[in-house]
Amino acid sequence: MKRKNRLEEEQRLREAARKLKYEQEKLKEMEQRLRDLETERQQEIQRQILKEEAEQRAREEELRLKEKRLKEAEIERINKENERRQREKELKLEEERQKKIDEENERARLAKIAENQRIEEENRRMKEWEKKFDEEQRLKEEELVRKFYSDEVPKEENDQNSDNFENKTNDDYLKN
Repeated sequence: MKRKNRLEEEQRLREAARKLKYEQEKLKEMEQRLRDLETERQQEIQRQILKEEAEQRAREEELRLKEKRLKEAEIERINKENERRQREKELKLEEERQKKIDEENERARLAKIAENQRIEEENRRMKEWEKKFDEEQRLKEEELVRKFYSDEVPKEENDQNSDNFENKTNDDYLKN
């Protein structure tokens, strides 16, 4: 019985050793599985971080592009505004230049009208003067003819008429 007990004890020990070995293998497998899970979890975290970084870079790039488009649009708007202001300024300058030209033309036209009126007035006075002169000449000629044909007119009367006529002529000339 000792032997049987011993055999049973050995059997139990072998079985316990086998169980222990089995448990150790299970434990190793479990540890390996845990290491694999941890590695997989770390890799998943790493993939997630890389994915988030890629998304962040994409968002930043999108924001940069959007900002660039906004800046370009703003620059274009500012350029258009500057062009519009420049055109307005040029139009205003052109209007002012045209206004000055028109004013200058109007002054020239008024000066020409005034000159024409002065010339017409001068021509009218010349005609009046010529008419008076002709009238005086005609009167003098008539006087001479009468004098020539009439021997009875005294010399004093002729001198007096001549003086009166000259005074009248001078007075008429001064009036004009």
